[in-house]
Amino acid sequence: MIARALYALLVTLALGACAHTAATPAPATVTETSAMSSSSDHIPADPSKGGPRTAQEALERVLELIRTSASIESFTVDHVSRAMGQSVQHRDDGSGRFGASGVLTRGWNYGFGVNKTEVKGAWFEFLFLPNPPEASPSMSDICQIDFEAFAAHLEKMGFSRRRNRVEEGRWMSDIFQRPGMHVELFPRGEADEPLARTTHQCVEWVQIR
Repeated sequence: MIARALYALLVTLALGACAHTAATPAPATVTETSAMSSSSDHIPADPSKGGPRTAQEALERVLELIRTSASIESFTVDHVSRAMGQSVQHRDDGSGRFGASGVLTRGWNYGFGVNKTEVKGAWFEFLFLPNPPEASPSMSDICQIDFEAFAAHLEKMGFSRRRNRVEEGRWMSDIFQRPGMHVELFPRGEADEPLARTTHQCVEWVQIR
């Protein structure tokens, strides 16, 4: 999980740097259930830029992006912007990376974008981000499309599904594959209590290759 947390933190730092407004870096804690914790991702949304207004709309847009894409090569600036309903910002380092972020609720923001490296190639990520970064709020307000509902949509699109377990058999994610595309879906319990909400899994992070 440490590797996942560090990886996610680096990704969110990269996405957050795409935004217009500079953010002052602040110390952040990274937990197993909330790996996406960079203050640079918590930039207020500009209503004039559009973008999802609810978590349900955000995940529906991600599903539409997947549905209308043959492979990660389909994730161009125009295609991603159109599917997500929001203009994106480019990194100024010539890497071709781009992304955007916005506010959903008092406790939750979102971020998405395409990252590229010479070794790993390109990948897209959508993340729900706690606000402030060190918080661990309930996901009840952003779990209208929960983990199983999102997974069911992918299976209807023809993706195969397998559970991804790591050390000691611990469940980390589900992996979905179809020719040309690989989607990894990371869960998070809806809330710390009661038990029914602890075991109800919401979508925390979507990665597409």
